[in-house]
Amino acid sequence: MFGFIGRFVGGLWRFANFWRIPPFENPAAGLRVGSPAGGLLMFLVLLFAAIAIVLVVAGWLFGFSATDALGGVDRVLAALGPTLDFMGKVLITKVLMGVVLLICVALVLSYLFPNKGEKPAGWMEKIVVLLLCLMVGFCSAVNVVAPLDPYDPSVGSAYMD
Repeated sequence: MFGFIGRFVGGLWRFANFWRIPPFENPAAGLRVGSPAGGLLMFLVLLFAAIAIVLVVAGWLFGFSATDALGGVDRVLAALGPTLDFMGKVLITKVLMGVVLLICVALVLSYLFPNKGEKPAGWMEKIVVLLLCLMVGFCSAVNVVAPLDPYDPSVGSAYMD
C-alpha cells in the first residue's frame, strides 16, 4: 500500500512539474507559468485536492456529507492549532537554534584550540570563521533565550477571502 502512495505522490509531482502552471494567475504573487515555484504550488494544490477527495469519499461511505467531512477536518485542525504552534515554536526556536549554537561553539573551540597533530589555521581564516560564528551564534542565542510568543489564531485570517 505504501508503494502505491509513493507512486501516486511521485506521479502528482511529475505531472505538476511537467505543466508548471500556478493554480491562480495573480500577478502580485510573483509566480509565472513555467517557474519551479509554479510547479511546486501546483503540486501542493493537487496533493491537497486528492486528500480532500479521499476524505469526501470516505465520509460519503460512512454517511456524512462533503460539508460534514471537510468541516470535521477543519474542526480537528483548529483544535490542534495551539498544540502544533507550540511544538513548532519549541522545535525551531529552542531545539534547532540550540543545535546551531552548539555547532558554533564547537567550531570556535576547534579553531582556537586545534589538535596537537594538526596544522593551525591562518589568522585570516580564523578571523573570518570567528566572526561568522559570532554572528550566527548571537542570532541563535537570542532565539534560544527569548520567550515564546503567545498563540494568535487570527494570523491566518489575512489569507481568507
